[in-house]
Amino acid sequence: MKNLLTAFAFAAVTAVVVSNPAAAQAPPMNMSWAFNSQAQLQARGDAFARTMAMQYYNYMRQLRASGYTGPSLATGFNAQTLQQSGQALNAATQAYIQGSTVNRNITSNAIGDYDMRAIRGCTKYYTGAQGAGYYGCPSN
Repeated sequence: MKNLLTAFAFAAVTAVVVSNPAAAQAPPMNMSWAFNSQAQLQARGDAFARTMAMQYYNYMRQLRASGYTGPSLATGFNAQTLQQSGQALNAATQAYIQGSTVNRNITSNAIGDYDMRAIRGCTKYYTGAQGAGYYGCPSN
């Protein structure tokens, strides 16, 4: 009897999927907007960098035409600023990873607590620093 019910349920599910193939798979994701947006942002950044470089170049040409013979003026970018930028990026990445870890632990603890209390019928006696607890569960 159990095998007959299992076969009937499998046949019903298979019939639904075969009659409606769209229900069997997720629709294709169109990510062209993201690629186009990224390309546009890259083009804007490139254009801004070219504009700033050309302004600096023209300013230095103007200074040279006026008789300035000293070194090129500082642009504000050097090895130290590049290193600081890399360090800031690394710090932001580490903070993101740490935040993700904390969030993952909170979510895991909440799911585990729900499982223990609502599904298994346990009672929570103690909560530790990470939110995990000790439970007293009825024996079955």
